Amino acid sequence: EGKYRVVSDSLVSAFGNIPKKPDLATSAAEPAALLKPRQIAAKKDAFQRRRQETMQGMARDIMKVLAPLVKEGKVRVTQSNRGITVEINASVLFAPGQAVLEENSDKTLRAVAHVVKHDEHAIQVEGHTDNIAIKTAIFPSNWELSTARASSVVLLFIDSGVGAQRLTALGYGENRPVESNDTPQGRARNRRVTVTVLSAEPERVTEIPVVPAAGAGR
Repeated sequence: EGKYRVVSDSLVSAFGNIPKKPDLATSAAEPAALLKPRQIAAKKDAFQRRRQETMQGMARDIMKVLAPLVKEGKVRVTQSNRGITVEINASVLFAPGQAVLEENSDKTLRAVAHVVKHDEHAIQVEGHTDNIAIKTAIFPSNWELSTARASSVVLLFIDSGVGAQRLTALGYGENRPVESNDTPQGRARNRRVTVTVLSAEPERVTEIPVVPAAGAGR
């Protein structure tokens, strides 16, 4: 019995050091499992590069059609991770205290609309004023004036072929100045409309299920 145990232990020790053959199913599955996330990441990177190139091309086209106004300092075009922002001085678009687009402004806005109308990115139009209060029968405050101006631009964009579902009109009144309102030049800069072509994908909303409160229905 003692000799048997010795032989048994020797055999176990000897065969225990033999490397096991790899499980072909497992070894084949591991590269496949790693490959899929890499493919997804590569596709995502390629998509983001195409999106960035599209935005850059759009920014160049907008600069081109608005070049005279940019040179005069009445329009500013900037690009950031948020998107392309076209800041238009209110004097280009509206008479003082009014929200009806001036006849000459039609050409400026339609030129921008022509560049962006075949794209799918969302567009946010913002109206801004200086801090001088307004109180008329139509506009009791700068809130109404700024919102009405943004809405006028949105309606012209729709008329120019931009999809209505892409557009949002916002009015901020005097609450987001870009310069001090202490000087005429600063107030003139703050009276503006900004058109932002957003770089982000459209928002996806997931409905959260309602969880009944404890004891509800009793």
